[in-house]
Amino acid sequence: MLHDHALSPNRLRPGCAPLGRALRIVPPASEWQGPAAPAKGARMSRPIVSRLNEAARKLSPRLAAAARHIADHPFDAASMPMRALARQTGEQPTTFTRLARSLGFPGWEALRAELIAEARTDLDAAREAPFSSRPLLPSGEGTLAGRMFSTDIHNIAALDSHALDAAAEVIERASRVFVAGYRSCHAPAVHFHYLYRLFRNEVAMLGAVGGMLDVELGGLQAGDAVILFGFAPYSRDGFSTAQGALAAGASLVSVVDREDSPLARGASATLLFAADSPGYFPSLTACTALVQALAGQLYVRAGAQGRERLRATEARIAQHTAYLDPDIA
Repeated sequence: MLHDHALSPNRLRPGCAPLGRALRIVPPASEWQGPAAPAKGARMSRPIVSRLNEAARKLSPRLAAAARHIADHPFDAASMPMRALARQTGEQPTTFTRLARSLGFPGWEALRAELIAEARTDLDAAREAPFSSRPLLPSGEGTLAGRMFSTDIHNIAALDSHALDAAAEVIERASRVFVAGYRSCHAPAVHFHYLYRLFRNEVAMLGAVGGMLDVELGGLQAGDAVILFGFAPYSRDGFSTAQGALAAGASLVSVVDREDSPLARGASATLLFAADSPGYFPSLTACTALVQALAGQLYVRAGAQGRERLRATEARIAQHTAYLDPDIA
């Protein structure tokens, strides 16, 4: 059961921290490891949000703007006191009191209590069904595919290219590099492993075979680096991998959606990507772009030695005829 203190901004605000600070030492965060709030931009399909949207059509411009802000950001509104919400929106605190009264509530706290109750309902649903609990796309808001493409473009543009060099330094210093990603994050982990392995031999996947993660984690040692991919809701295997790496004295590079991710605690470097999407599943488009950029940066930094290793790999691939003959292709 959630209590009011569980509805703090850090626990409920979806998405990730500002990507301009995408690489930094991550201090210990809260112990909460539950599911994330619905993706940024998703609307709760709850009565109070519908009432706010309906009321916005009839209210004065200032109250209507406040109503629409709360309807679009119900978790933020539920998780902060009135004065903090006023600072965020640039409105006077009395605006939210007047809005609450226009909806039949005695004051802001009564309206906020209703938002908190609905936030609990949404988070309970997200624990059991993080994707299917999302509301269907409302009519009149454009095509789903178009909105998804637009969000992906925004997420890629927000990535911080300046963060890559410091992450690359951590990876280059390691005597061995292990890559891990679970469930949907297995794909970007495999992608990075493939690209990096083309020009560096000491790279391997973690947790990829036969459910032997515990044995593989036992083989980590100081001097290794673990590159871990994940976003909320975070997998238990991902959390175990992060903890196992740190316990072994290995360096942890976390590629995650939030600075306070449990997968980033104690990481030597953290790269952030946004998984926000108006669709029913999180988007890994920005994560894939980050993977490709990081691999490219590592290759450039590897210089002549990296080029020679890549040429040797290409020669092995050609010897095994991995590709179709150009006449066939």
